[in-house]
Amino acid sequence: MRTDQKLFCLKSSLVVFIVFLWLFGAILFGVPLWLLLDYWSNEYLLVDQELQRYLIILYVLIVVGAIILIFGIVGLIGALTTNKGVLIVFVVMISFVSVMTAGGFVFGFIYREDLKDTIGRGEIITHYIREKYTGERDRPTQIIDLMQSELNCCGGEHFTDYTQSNWMSLASNSDNPDNSESPRKDQTPLSCCNDYERYQNAQGTNYNCYMYKGPVTEGSKNEVNPKIHRTGCKHALVDFFDNYIGVVVGIAVTLLTLQLICVIIGSILIHILRNLFVPQPDDIVYDMARKQEKSPYPSRGGYSGGTYYN
Repeated sequence: MRTDQKLFCLKSSLVVFIVFLWLFGAILFGVPLWLLLDYWSNEYLLVDQELQRYLIILYVLIVVGAIILIFGIVGLIGALTTNKGVLIVFVVMISFVSVMTAGGFVFGFIYREDLKDTIGRGEIITHYIREKYTGERDRPTQIIDLMQSELNCCGGEHFTDYTQSNWMSLASNSDNPDNSESPRKDQTPLSCCNDYERYQNAQGTNYNCYMYKGPVTEGSKNEVNPKIHRTGCKHALVDFFDNYIGVVVGIAVTLLTLQLICVIIGSILIHILRNLFVPQPDDIVYDMARKQEKSPYPSRGGYSGGTYYN
C-alpha cells in the first residue's frame, strides 16, 4: 500500500473514531451534569455526609467530557488538515483524559461497592428516619417524604421502623391530647402509601397510612396493608444510586476504549507524517524539467512528483 493510501485510511479512521468520541464525550458531559443538577439526587445526598463522595465521580466525568468536547474538535481539524502539531496536541490531551477516565472508572467501581456497605449494611437511613422525621415542613421531613414517595419505600430497613421513631411519639401525643382514645400504633407517614400524592394536598381529609389492614392484635398474625410500600428505603436508595453509577461507569468504559483507539491511530499517523519526505521547491522544478525532457536521470532526493504533506 502506498503512503498516500495509508494516510487516507488512517485519516478516515481517525475522523470516524473522533466523531464517536465527541458524541460520547457530549453524553458523558451531559449525564453527570444532569445528575448534579437533579433535585432528587441532591436531596438524597443530604441524608448523610458519606454520600457526598458520589459527587466526586460526577465532577471528574464532567471535566473529562468538557475536555473531550473541546479537543475532539481540535483532533478533527488536525486529522482533516493532516497537521502534525495539532495532532500531537490532540493525542497528548486525549492520553491525559484517558488517565482521568480510568481513574474515574476505578473510583466509581470502588465507590459502588462502598455505597452498598455504607447504606445497605449500615443504619444511616434507619437512624435518620427515627431521629429526624417529625411530620412537619422541616427539611429532613421533606427529604424523607420525597424519598418514600418517589422510590416507593417506607422506613429504613422496614416500615416497622416508625414504631420506634420520634415521629410516632409526636403523632401519638398530638392525636390524643386528652387521652380520650388510644391511637393506632401501626401508623406511618402518608408518603409510605402508594396513594400519597392523591391525599398530600387534600384539605379537610381525614386520611392515615397504616402498616396493617386492621388494628394490631398481639399474638396473632396481622395482614399487611396492601397500599403501603414494603421495601425499606435504604435498599431502594442503594438501587437508585447503583443504577445511576452503573450508567455513568458504562459510558466511561466505552469512552475509554474510544480514547485508546484514537490515541493509537493518531500516534501512527503522526509517525508516518514525521517520516514523510517533504520536497523543496528546487526538487519540484527539477522533476518537472526531467519529465518534460523525458530525461533518463532519476529524481532528486527520492521525490517522485507524488502528493506531499506539511
